[in-house]
Amino acid sequence: MANGSRELGEHQKDHGPTYVTDAGMYSGKGGLRINENQEIFAAQIRALYRHTPMVLAVNVVNSGLVALALASYLEQLRWWIFFGLVITLTAARAIGWKSYRSHRKSTDLTRVWAIVATVGSGLSGLLWGVSGTMLLPDNLLEQTFLAFVIGGMCAGALVSLSYYLPAFIAYVYFSALPLAAGFLLDGGKLYVAMGCMALVFVAAVTFAAYHFNREFLSGVRLNLNLSDRTEELTRRTKELIEVNTRLKEEMAQREAIENQLHQAQKMEALGQLTGGIAHDFNNLLTAVIGNLELAQKRAGDDPYLSRQLDGALGAADRGATLIQDLLIFARRKTLHPRIVNVPVAIDDAVKILKQTIDPGIRLVVRAAPDAKPAWVDPNQLGLAILNLALNARDAMPCGGKLRIVCENCRIDERYAPGELVAGDYVAVSVSDTGIGMSEATVARVFEPFFTTKEAGRGSGMGLSMVQGFAVQSGGMVKITTSLGLGTTVKIWLPQAESRATVSLAADLTGPVVEPRRARILLCDDDKDVLSVVGALLRDLGHTVWEAPDPIFALQILDRERPVDLLLVDYAMPEMNGRITIDRARLCQPNLKTLLMTGNAEALRQNGMSGIAIIPKPFKAAELSRRIAEILTDRSYGPVRERRGATH
Repeated sequence: MANGSRELGEHQKDHGPTYVTDAGMYSGKGGLRINENQEIFAAQIRALYRHTPMVLAVNVVNSGLVALALASYLEQLRWWIFFGLVITLTAARAIGWKSYRSHRKSTDLTRVWAIVATVGSGLSGLLWGVSGTMLLPDNLLEQTFLAFVIGGMCAGALVSLSYYLPAFIAYVYFSALPLAAGFLLDGGKLYVAMGCMALVFVAAVTFAAYHFNREFLSGVRLNLNLSDRTEELTRRTKELIEVNTRLKEEMAQREAIENQLHQAQKMEALGQLTGGIAHDFNNLLTAVIGNLELAQKRAGDDPYLSRQLDGALGAADRGATLIQDLLIFARRKTLHPRIVNVPVAIDDAVKILKQTIDPGIRLVVRAAPDAKPAWVDPNQLGLAILNLALNARDAMPCGGKLRIVCENCRIDERYAPGELVAGDYVAVSVSDTGIGMSEATVARVFEPFFTTKEAGRGSGMGLSMVQGFAVQSGGMVKITTSLGLGTTVKIWLPQAESRATVSLAADLTGPVVEPRRARILLCDDDKDVLSVVGALLRDLGHTVWEAPDPIFALQILDRERPVDLLLVDYAMPEMNGRITIDRARLCQPNLKTLLMTGNAEALRQNGMSGIAIIPKPFKAAELSRRIAEILTDRSYGPVRERRGATH
């Protein structure tokens, strides 16, 4: 019956309602009997055998007392023979009890043990009844004594044998009825009365045993029901706990996903804002740098004015560098990934770092001997390592240990951190033993312009640039920190395929080509850019037509053919630069073009459809070289960046 409730519940679903009768439980549709009587029957036999040692002991003691009293009093040895038979039968029943104890767990033998117990009780009662009748003395006192002993044992059987009625009836009837029959057959009024009293006594104890048995069965049935319900309650409680645990896990996962989504949306919004600002500033810086270069040429030998112009131009260059960092953070800067030997990149960054760290900082660099090359932009990798190392240095004002480690790392899909996909990576970690960061600081540390340094010591773009570079390269950045215990920043970078490894620093200069004089049509909707670029081109000796919008540029082209070069801005309100180029080539199919842009999408499409690009802001030398290469039909390849390597 341990699984009775579950079986019943499942059966009800398939076969309809279940009805309870005195014989057991039956399912309504299928006629399948779900029987609990087997468990109840086993409980009856267990209770019966549990009292067997007491029954046997009482039987031996009472038979011994009767034999001792009657045999010595009447000098009849046959009572000792009776005692011997009781001892023999008791020994046999004790062996049966011992055997039951060894095999009680086998439910298949329950009915056999019931028969054994019933037969044993019947034989014991028969021995008392037959012996009492055959050996009954003529003295009324001894007869009353024997009737009292048998009646007492029948009353005791009410407690010890009523668990199983067949055993009780077998013992009581076989022990008391022969004695009652002997009294009745005697014929005397006193003996007939004693016989009738014995019959009434047997009926009374039988009635009491019946009610005792019913109460016992009700208790067993209730216990089984409670056990089943407790088991069901336990099972459902366990299920509720499991559901609650899963719900908590799902809530935690959902909260983590929502936090990641919120962070991603915030970074995307910052990236879009940054990209837009960077585009506008590129136009401003183009005008600023161009005008400063023109002013330098006209400054002559005035050292004071030259120093001022140099300072202004340096500030403009730093502004251009900041714009590039913003574009990296926004993941809108075109990267030029190559196969890079990461330990070499670390060594190059360390050469610069050693010149800036205090003697109190111990620098430890460790690279795995089998470190694989990474597929990254070499210039940006150098900047990222240097930025992280300088941050670690600044976090240890009182000295400490700065550790840079490079190792191979295989990411399993089950344990991939963040949004990193499974695969092989080169991991670069920079750790310090400095002041560490709080959780609130870590939550904002990748935001552009956020810094914990004092004014004038940091732009707040270092970590945001590192994150933008790592994510755009196909990796990620993770920070592990604790206040007072230091910080570790780890970058995962994708491993490269087996190609020829290049040096970290790239030669961005190239051979200088002397430009020839050309007829150039310049088109830009920004008046400042249009004016300064036109002045730079005239200063280089070119003939220049300036157009503030594409429609006017197409009109000039149609009127002033042939034109050697169309220099056009990409982002303009009426039509973008690429469409302007396509329409211009309808008028002059062999027209050479150069697209100016501070727009990241155009940079990503560098060289597409044969259109050459020069990114804003640019200097006069860069513009001159680019024009010369185009006019001489040289394939210049990818967009050249004004910033070179970090060393």
